Amino acid sequence: MLVQSTRLFFILTAALVAACDSGLLAPAPSQPETFDWAGQQISLAPPPAGWRREGQSSGGIRGARFVKERSVGEAIGVGDYYLLAHRLRRATLQKITDHFDTFDRRDFQKALRQAYASTDSPFSPLEAQVAADINAALGRAAAASRMNDREGARTELGVALGAAARLRFTLGDVLDAVVFTPERREDPQRWIVVGHRETTIDGEPAIIVDYTFDTPERRLSGREAYVVHDSHLFVATFLGLEENLRVFDRVVGSIRFSR
Repeated sequence: MLVQSTRLFFILTAALVAACDSGLLAPAPSQPETFDWAGQQISLAPPPAGWRREGQSSGGIRGARFVKERSVGEAIGVGDYYLLAHRLRRATLQKITDHFDTFDRRDFQKALRQAYASTDSPFSPLEAQVAADINAALGRAAAASRMNDREGARTELGVALGAAARLRFTLGDVLDAVVFTPERREDPQRWIVVGHRETTIDGEPAIIVDYTFDTPERRLSGREAYVVHDSHLFVATFLGLEENLRVFDRVVGSIRFSR
C-alpha cells in the first residue's frame, strides 16, 4: 500500500511539473481590448490578473502600463509615440474641410492656426517637403479668407489636405529617435544591450531590442519592440525578471492593427 501511494505521489508530481512547464497552469489569457491613444486603433490582450493597469504618458509615448503586483517593480508598457502622430495633419485638415461651411471668418482663421505642420527636426525629407507644402497652402487659405474669398480659401484648404495625404512614415524613418540605447539612460554603464533582431508584428516590420539593467539588488531583463502601422510608431516595453519575458511576448504577439 505504501509503495502504491509513493508511486502515485511521484506520478502526480511529475504531471504537475509537466503542466507547469507546458504552460497548462499559466493564468488564463486576457481578452483582447481596443485602444486609441493618438488617432490609430490597436488591439491587444493585456497581461493576466496580477498586473495593475495604469496610464502612460512619458518619453513622447501615450498608452497603457501594466505593473506586476507584489514584484520588484516589473512593468509592461504599450503606447503610441504621439510626438510623431502629432505631425500627421491629415485628420485635422479633413475635419476643417468637413466643417468649412459652418465657420465664420474668425473661426476659420483660428482653425487654420491649429493645423499648421511642424517644421522642426523632420523625421524624413518627405516630411520636410510635405510640411512646407501644407503651410504654404494654409497661408494662402488664410489670406483668401481675409479677403472674403471663401472659394479661394476652400481651394487652398484642399491643396493642404492633398499634401498631408502624401506623408508616410516608415520604421526606418523614426527608429533612431526612440530605439533603446544605454546612453539615453541615467548611469548608462548599468545598461547593457544583449540582442537586436528583426521580426514582424501583425505583418508589419518590427525591431526587438534586449538588454539588462543592473540594480543594487539584482540584474533585471529588458525588452522593447518597435513597429510602425499607418505612420504611427508603437512601442512596447518590458523591465523585470527574466521569467516574465514570456508575459511580455504574449502581449506583443496579441497585437492587431485596424485595417
